[in-house]
Amino acid sequence: MLRGRARELDEGLAYAPLVDALESLGREPKAQQRLWELYDAIDRAALGHHQGHPVAAPGALAAQLIAALPGRTLLAIDDVHHADADTLRLLKTLPRSCPGLAIVVTARRPPSLEVDMAVRLDPLSRAEVRNLITSLLDRTPSDSMVDRVLAESQGNPWFVQEAVLALVQGGAVRSPDPGARRGAILSRIFQRDKAGRDLARVLATLGRTRDTTAIDTPGTLEEVAELAGLDKRAAERALVALVRDGVLVDTGDGYAFAHPLVAEALHTDLNAGERRRLHARIAAMLQRQGLSGARRVLEWATHMAEGGTPDEARTAMLRAAEVTRWTAPLSAAHWYGRAAEIAENKGELMALQALSYWKGSRPALALNSAQRALAQLPPGRRHTRTSYVAVGAAHAMGWYDVALAILAKQLPRADDPTALLAQRALLLGELRRPPDDAARLAWAGLPSCPPEDRVITAGALAMWALVEGDWPQTERAVSFLLTFAAAMPPGARLAALESAAHVLATGGELARPLKLLEEAEHIHRGLGWHDIAGQNARTTAVVRRLSGEWEKALADIRASAGPLTEAGLLENHALLRNVEADILLDQGRYDEARAILADPPPAGATQTGLRHMYNARLFLGTGDRAASWRSIELAKATGVPEVLHRVLAVEVIWHAVTGETVGARPAAERLDDAARNGTPRAKMAADLAMAWAFGDADRAHAALEKARGLPYEEARARLMIGLYADPAQLAKAHTLFTALGAAPWRDRTLQHMREAGIAPAPSATLTPAERRVIELVAEGRSNPQIADELHYSRKTVEVYLSRVYAKTGLRSRLEVALAVERGEL
Repeated sequence: MLRGRARELDEGLAYAPLVDALESLGREPKAQQRLWELYDAIDRAALGHHQGHPVAAPGALAAQLIAALPGRTLLAIDDVHHADADTLRLLKTLPRSCPGLAIVVTARRPPSLEVDMAVRLDPLSRAEVRNLITSLLDRTPSDSMVDRVLAESQGNPWFVQEAVLALVQGGAVRSPDPGARRGAILSRIFQRDKAGRDLARVLATLGRTRDTTAIDTPGTLEEVAELAGLDKRAAERALVALVRDGVLVDTGDGYAFAHPLVAEALHTDLNAGERRRLHARIAAMLQRQGLSGARRVLEWATHMAEGGTPDEARTAMLRAAEVTRWTAPLSAAHWYGRAAEIAENKGELMALQALSYWKGSRPALALNSAQRALAQLPPGRRHTRTSYVAVGAAHAMGWYDVALAILAKQLPRADDPTALLAQRALLLGELRRPPDDAARLAWAGLPSCPPEDRVITAGALAMWALVEGDWPQTERAVSFLLTFAAAMPPGARLAALESAAHVLATGGELARPLKLLEEAEHIHRGLGWHDIAGQNARTTAVVRRLSGEWEKALADIRASAGPLTEAGLLENHALLRNVEADILLDQGRYDEARAILADPPPAGATQTGLRHMYNARLFLGTGDRAASWRSIELAKATGVPEVLHRVLAVEVIWHAVTGETVGARPAAERLDDAARNGTPRAKMAADLAMAWAFGDADRAHAALEKARGLPYEEARARLMIGLYADPAQLAKAHTLFTALGAAPWRDRTLQHMREAGIAPAPSATLTPAERRVIELVAEGRSNPQIADELHYSRKTVEVYLSRVYAKTGLRSRLEVALAVERGEL
């Protein structure tokens, strides 16, 4: 079990609660080396990269450290509402990379985490307060005492106990909430000893950024005593008194406050001047000790921000932002924002904050900071760069008109408009608004625009060309994108690689996206963040869908969909769910697909057209041909080339599944014409459509050549070849469809096989035990009867049947029995 706590000032301390939780691994020889590497990575985070290569990412190292622990691990973090944003991001992703990990957190307000179970601890009722007082006093309290304690404690059991003890010891609670509760603690504990109170105040203030249990280690008590204005002997006596009075407890590793609320009450009891002076003294002590690593810098900056002069605080905040901007962008955003509050050049700092929020995939916060920065920045480089961050954030949230409005206002002010023009071209293409010269001007400006703008420009032009159905232009833009990215810092290079992989995978390629994602992963291990705007999640899902890893794709999508929604990344959330719907429809899981398609996407021609196309497939699969045709017409009406080739393929199937191959020919010919300069996906779709509509075996063979390595597309090509040239290909298609779980296609292929007199290949993947189970299923035996026959537990029988379903694509005992009867199993 690993236990840590987020402290009140941890919001700017990147990964602080996680480091606190992992501290105990320092005593484990097998984990020590990884722990030291993690500490070193955090301390060197300020460098960002070393000799052209990123340093090891703290988040990635923490995940590797936890994954390497033997057996199951429980990670428990208290007060997670104080945690920094980068820790919260890591907590969201850890369960995916560490299957043996369970996470428990406590918080005073719901954290931004998806949880499997939430437990709310409500205040004690009046009856429960009475019972607690009775257990503490060993007698029944009066009604007036119960009412008084309930009012003062507000049902918090720890405050109930403190109020009762204060009453018993004569420290009546007189002030209203929350002072009454604080007064109960302070009056009970600190009536006797000013030195103890001063020492405890220092420990409480230090404890807002660090673990104070090690106060008894050599040199530490002297430092704390100096901060409290005590000599060593007085500090030792005060420490003994604090332990005796129950303020501090011996944990075995040192001393800690009996309850976090004690420390909170102590710090709150300081007036504003005392608090500032104490924080300033702590900052000075840390500076004397040396700011040798990022962790020490962040702790120093936190105290300096609370106690330094405005100039000192701003300098410390900016240094903290610099040491976190590479590996913890959300923490950097926190520091830039705090510095902006007390700075004169607010626009510059809010622009840096916007960029950090964008790197951390927080588009709403990025847009807010960027718009505030644009209102204050003069025209120039920073203004232009902040403009395209604002446009990108609005686009990612599906706020297309907001993005266009920003462009209309900022384009005339840009020192170089190339990147903004490319973003405008993409938006107009996606929305199918009347085009202007934006794309042409962006292409013309691309070679000579500022280096940092080229990646933005090339990425937007690649997506624009993809939407327009122009694959040669898409490949040209991707080539520019990768060339420019090679000379960029790690963060920009990572974003460019993910963007290129996303475009190529969406176009139907597999090999190149896999290579680019692998290269991006190497950089991610150094930065600790990626997936700007959810691009990596969507690209990975498309790649898994193409490679036939459908169940993994569905699992990844379901894990990523929630965080994308929570972050406000509605465009990529909708596109990610489209991939999920695509797989479910091909598997015949229509109810699940219907639930996804019921969630409306952002309003825009591309998103709307894709949704109509998927609805057409859903209605066709469930037998509502009229509704399917209406959806086909609506999708075509959007006029988006990227939508058109997909919906024309659906129209061909709409005719072909009912034997109306002649009726499918106009749509197939239109698709064939539209795909001439189209994506690899469009070209494959055209080959399959022409094969189906015209019985053209050559086009089916052409589709097969293009589909190598793409199991679903290969299966469809083999189905066409089997129908029009080589019936033996039907069995191969059936095997592929079965492995994918593509039930409608599997069943359709099986029907053609029966008509051709071809028996399915026996399922060689079934084990002898699985074969024996299905034989008994075919005999009509129930699971309990099968368990008795084979001397298995009922659970084992269920497991075997689940494996059979997964391997064969069959979905029920009846289908298994019929398949056995037909000799298919």
